[in-house]
Amino acid sequence: MDLHSQQGIESALQDDAILPATRLVAAGVIPFLIAASIILYLLPGTTGERFAWEIGSPLTAALMGAGYLGGAYFFFRVLRERRWHRAGAGFPTVAVFTAVLLVTTLLHWDTFDPTHWPFLVWLVIYILTPVIVPAVWLQNRRRDPGTPEPHDQLLPASLLAAAGVAGLALLATAALLFFVPALAVEYWPWPQTLPTARVMAGWLALLGTGTLMLSRERRWSAWRLPVQSILLWQVLLLVAFVIRREAFGAAGPLNWLTIFTVEPRPRDRPGGRPCPRSPAARRRQPQTALPRHVPRARR
Repeated sequence: MDLHSQQGIESALQDDAILPATRLVAAGVIPFLIAASIILYLLPGTTGERFAWEIGSPLTAALMGAGYLGGAYFFFRVLRERRWHRAGAGFPTVAVFTAVLLVTTLLHWDTFDPTHWPFLVWLVIYILTPVIVPAVWLQNRRRDPGTPEPHDQLLPASLLAAAGVAGLALLATAALLFFVPALAVEYWPWPQTLPTARVMAGWLALLGTGTLMLSRERRWSAWRLPVQSILLWQVLLLVAFVIRREAFGAAGPLNWLTIFTVEPRPRDRPGGRPCPRSPAARRRQPQTALPRHVPRARR
């Protein structure tokens, strides 16, 4: 095989397409995410009958439900996207999150009822997802050519460095709460148990992994969908903080977690230098500008 043929094959493989297997996984998880978000966010008092286990605090249920709805939005967009790189950063994030919740389930097995069918659904999902999601990510990531889209924004190095530091800090906090869950029981703004403290560590690990993945990505087009999913999660969480403010502990609604939730996030179109276009692209651009002076036609 000559050099030109090999380059043609590589170019065809790096078409930034989303593979059918990736779309199939996205379609498979959406119904479960929507069902969980409805139960947890809107019907927290029914978790004992309809969810994998009974969650005592409605704020814990709301945090999880809002997060699952953000995940449903993410995977729904994966079904409709044409470019893989716009969604690629979210898949390792989901893999880490589901792995943490699987280990939490095994560590606190005595908390669950193995005869409760919602728990069996939970168990199957959290056994399969940490394996399937990384598999489709490893397969699909080869399609990313690594090039920006036309009119894309290239994010500044300072923002990427800040995101990397924030991601490491979030992961370190998640690890601390997972291995020492008594800290979350003592300092979380609302009551927690040891199992739910480790679940909270899983959500922090999701944020940390996502932020760390994005810190390696200069294209704003690769940031947009993950940022939108997180913003949806946190807006819904703030609404729950207002509606269920009586569920807070002694810290009250004004606490460190509320401040963290409302801190500034990247804008929909951040400042950054535009992606330079190739000379060929500039030549293909139609000349639509009108001359400054158009003489009036004589009657």
